[in-house]
Amino acid sequence: MNVLDLFSGIGGFSLGLESTGFFKTIAFVEKDKFCQKVLQKNFPNIPIEDDVRNVKGEKYKAEIITGGFPCQPFSVAGKRRGTDDDRFLWDETIRIVSETKCKWFIGENVEGIINIQDGMVFRQIHDDLESEGFETQSLIIPASGKGAWHQRKRVWIIGCNEKNISNTFGKLSNGCSSTTRNSNSKFSRVE
Repeated sequence: MNVLDLFSGIGGFSLGLESTGFFKTIAFVEKDKFCQKVLQKNFPNIPIEDDVRNVKGEKYKAEIITGGFPCQPFSVAGKRRGTDDDRFLWDETIRIVSETKCKWFIGENVEGIINIQDGMVFRQIHDDLESEGFETQSLIIPASGKGAWHQRKRVWIIGCNEKNISNTFGKLSNGCSSTTRNSNSKFSRVE
C-alpha cells in the first residue's frame, strides 16, 4: 500500500511501515532541511515537499497517510497555545486526508493534546476524521512500554475508512471495527 508521510522528520513512520514489506512511501512532507537530507540519503528518489500548506492531496494515490503533526501547540514544554499557535497544522492534515481519499490514517502526538483547551482539540480531531468516514481509536503508548528508560508518552490516533477500503480491497476479514478497536484481532491480507 502507498504511504504519504506528512511531517516526516527523518522517516520513522515510513521506515517502520516499509520494513514489513507491505508498504511503499510515495512522498514525504518535511520542511526541516537537515531532516530532508536524512530522508534523501535513506529514501533516495522519493519526492519531498517542504510545506504542508502547498500539498495537493489529489496528486497522490495514497492508501495510508501518516503524520506526527506539530506538537508544540500542545506540549507542556511549550506555551500550550493550542489552536491559537501558528504551528497548529491539524487543519492542513485533515484537508490532505480528505483530498487523497485514503483508507487509513496514523497520527502521533504528545499526551498534552488530550486535555488542551478542555479536550476540544482532541475531540475535533476525532470528529474531523469521523466526518470523512473514518472509525477512530486512540491510545497512549509510553516509550518505556518499548524498553526505554523514560515515559515520554505519545498519543496514537488510528483511523480506518471502511468505505474507502471496501472500494479497493474487497471485504476485509472483520472489517475496520475489529482491526481498530480490538488489538487482539487477527486479519488476513486481502488480494
